[in-house]
Amino acid sequence: MARNFFTVIRGNRGNAVVEFAFVLPLLLMVCFGITEFGRAWTTKSIITAAAREGVRLAAVTAPDVARVTQRVQDLCDAGRVVPTAIVVTPPDPNNPNRTVSVRVDTNFVIIPGRRIFEFFGGTFTGAIPLTTTSIMRHEGV
Repeated sequence: MARNFFTVIRGNRGNAVVEFAFVLPLLLMVCFGITEFGRAWTTKSIITAAAREGVRLAAVTAPDVARVTQRVQDLCDAGRVVPTAIVVTPPDPNNPNRTVSVRVDTNFVIIPGRRIFEFFGGTFTGAIPLTTTSIMRHEGV
């Protein structure tokens, strides 16, 4: 039975450890990326739902900007999202479409954020800005 020269000299002990050392960082980065993408998607979904609820309230009221802002804030609080801006644009009387809009902005913060990117020499702040806008026709008179 012929053996490979390197197998006879070195043997294959420790190969699994070396391969695991190469694969583990990649595996952890993929798992981390999947988790953070899911969290970002959920955050975007929460602010989209809040903007939609707010614009619906604005479409059927005068619109009461303070009430709409509070409703959007309540929905963001329920989803544990901190909005950086809530902008309610009432209908323009000169515009025949008479649309109202609600824009919600937030910063999605990556869990380990800044430390990971600084470790690899990056300058990422660890926050990704997310914005959503909902527009609806004003139903009031």
